[in-house]
Amino acid sequence: MAKMTLEAMTRFRYLYRTGISNGYSGWIHMLSVLAVGLGTIFYSMSQVQSASWMEWMVFPLTMLVVNFSEYYAHRWLGHRKTKYGKLFYSRHTGDHHSFFLEHSMDYEAVSDWRVVLFPVYLIFAFLCGLILPGGYLLSEVFNMNVAYIYAAAGISGYLLYEIMHFSYHIPRRHWAEKIFLVIPGWKQLRHLHVLHHKRDKMGEANFNITLPIFDVLLGTLFWQPIAEFEKEYAFEAKGRTK
Repeated sequence: MAKMTLEAMTRFRYLYRTGISNGYSGWIHMLSVLAVGLGTIFYSMSQVQSASWMEWMVFPLTMLVVNFSEYYAHRWLGHRKTKYGKLFYSRHTGDHHSFFLEHSMDYEAVSDWRVVLFPVYLIFAFLCGLILPGGYLLSEVFNMNVAYIYAAAGISGYLLYEIMHFSYHIPRRHWAEKIFLVIPGWKQLRHLHVLHHKRDKMGEANFNITLPIFDVLLGTLFWQPIAEFEKEYAFEAKGRTK
């Protein structure tokens, strides 16, 4: 993948922003996803009755499946041109990776959230395409506890992806960044995503957004020490000013 210059990124950002509808609201976008997701989780959990530990095991197992799903979709649809994933590829590689480079990861305005968050309709597609059919099947094979726990876990995984990915693009020294910095390991997870935004790495490494479970298992984890990365950037920046 050819290296994209900061100048090209700046031009892309300008063109992308001019194409955003005046009616778009980043806050409505975010709160809509949270409302649907949290509403589903709270409702599902409220329906669980005296679940056994075996039934509760569905929660971590489902989260593991969602973790693989994020890896699969990111690696083989977000960074590969496929017949059925053209829109996702266009939005992800075409838009997201042109809008954010490894040393320009911060959003600058609330309207930029459009290129960070999944579109609102996707959570409804996730619910209708995976959660409801999967829950129905589990209720028939096992029971309603398993179905509701599966639903809560599936949407929890979806929201975790959205929250973690959004957090990696929060401006440095923003008040919200201070909240995430107290979470053990969050700084390292953010750095993994920064490294993924290197043009020569985005199609090869660091496809997990939440926990890098399948990056480790499938050999696609790439790590560069933060100090070394910053030194490399300082050297490149010095070269551009000459």
